[in-house]
Amino acid sequence: MQAETNTEELTYLYAFIPTDEYEKNPFPERKGMDPEYTIKCLPFDTITAVTCPVSHQEFSEEVLQKKVDNMQWLQEKAFHHHEMMNTLHAEYTVIPLKFATIYEKTDSLEQVIEEKKEHIHSIFHEISNQEEWNIKIYTVKDEFTQRIETYHPDIEQKKQEIEGLSRGKQFFEKKKLKELILMKAEEEIDEYCERIHEQLMKWSTDHEIKKNWERKLTGRTDDMCWNGAYLLPKEKVKSTLSYIEEERERARKKVFPFTFEVTGPWPAYHFSNFINRGEQSGG
Repeated sequence: MQAETNTEELTYLYAFIPTDEYEKNPFPERKGMDPEYTIKCLPFDTITAVTCPVSHQEFSEEVLQKKVDNMQWLQEKAFHHHEMMNTLHAEYTVIPLKFATIYEKTDSLEQVIEEKKEHIHSIFHEISNQEEWNIKIYTVKDEFTQRIETYHPDIEQKKQEIEGLSRGKQFFEKKKLKELILMKAEEEIDEYCERIHEQLMKWSTDHEIKKNWERKLTGRTDDMCWNGAYLLPKEKVKSTLSYIEEERERARKKVFPFTFEVTGPWPAYHFSNFINRGEQSGG
């Protein structure tokens, strides 16, 4: 969140879209991040910046640093930004910018676009006619581990071997067995998720494996064991979703159940983030 002081009006930057797409399909009038103003699409040659004027009194860097602590304000503005990304994605090839990317002057924005024009066009090319889909896989790890202990042939064989040992040796071997069960459970989970991932990569043009969330973040009673973002050509989406549905049905019938959470289509957040690719906003 970067914005300089001593100016009445700042420029909030939502995204970049190709100018030729914008000219064929102008964006309709709509209230912006600051409801006192409407969305403005600013063409800079072949790249159009989707912006909104915002007041310095409400969106200067100093004010924003305080407002982000106001959860109601933050949720409202972040939701507006997210909805704008979805609206733009439905109509254009869009490079979404991070929430609260703000410029003091449009001249500064124009300079950045001119300097990074080739880079922006390369991203347009990479994400054109593609959608981001997020795929998460869950299982209850405690139950999964118990089922490994009950059904896994290696574990059953190890139990039989332990029964033939002296009582003293059994104590240590049972301790090792618990570690083996946990290891086998993790291996089975990882192998399952990797198999799904390898198939998804055949359809996707790019992917990003993300960190699994803890239960306190998901609000669920099972455990996230895979969290991936996939950039899919639009013509591959149907095949991908059909595959996930087939795997979902298979998982319901198995001894080791997994559940899937599929969300999308989204703008290519993980594959077109201008700032994360080394660019700076503001100025």
